Amino acid sequence: MLRTTRGVVSGSAALLMATDMAFRPGDMDIYVPASQDQTALAIAQKRLGFTLKKSSARTYQNNVDIKRVHTLKKGPKKINIITTKGENAMAAIFQFHCTVVMNVLTAAGLYCAYPMLTLEHRGVVNLPVLLKDSSFSRRTRACFEKYRDRGISIESRVTAFPGRTHHECHIAAECPRTVRSTSDGKGLYVELFPRKENEKERFEADEYTTIWMLGGPMCCNGNTYCNGFTKSIQASAITVSTRPDAAYRATNHPSVRRQY
Repeated sequence: MLRTTRGVVSGSAALLMATDMAFRPGDMDIYVPASQDQTALAIAQKRLGFTLKKSSARTYQNNVDIKRVHTLKKGPKKINIITTKGENAMAAIFQFHCTVVMNVLTAAGLYCAYPMLTLEHRGVVNLPVLLKDSSFSRRTRACFEKYRDRGISIESRVTAFPGRTHHECHIAAECPRTVRSTSDGKGLYVELFPRKENEKERFEADEYTTIWMLGGPMCCNGNTYCNGFTKSIQASAITVSTRPDAAYRATNHPSVRRQY
């Protein structure tokens, strides 16, 4: 399905693949581009044997890229096919509430946007658009509690974590004020599935580079808040970076060796 629809798996299932954590995901979230909505549904029902239970034009707080959610079941198994408003399914991922769930499983492999924090079971809150009352919805607060119960430490600032009181603001991969992209070499990519001979060297699910910045308090000024953003740029191909930065160092982390 992922290869055909240019979709990605995110949420708890991708986090489980990215770390050495041990928990059972409640369901699987599959994000697909707007044009692949019906194709994804057809594959899930006709080829995989799932039954459609409900479809809704569901909105998530601060996530403007989600258009519709289809819930399907097959016995005890449950999947959510989440259709995005545009053709870049990954754009919605970087509007999530926390960095710990900014991981995606594509048809080719696994991408983790904040590998050093995620492998340390840490997450930084993301508030893409500042709310008038600076609060989260009940659904988002429940998500925070779910991941805390699984052993994840969640803070509003990366400097709140022990050992991370200092970093290069606007430059360090884990800094919320750093403008990031899926091709900046600061994420961790692990190829899991062999590419076909006619496929290009890329880790994106489609022909887009996603650029983003987290929203929330400034690291260097606790009284200043910034709006985050997410942008999609169409590209011919996205090449996996091999620069010796955070993405390279993360491949030597014990969790990665055990998982892969």
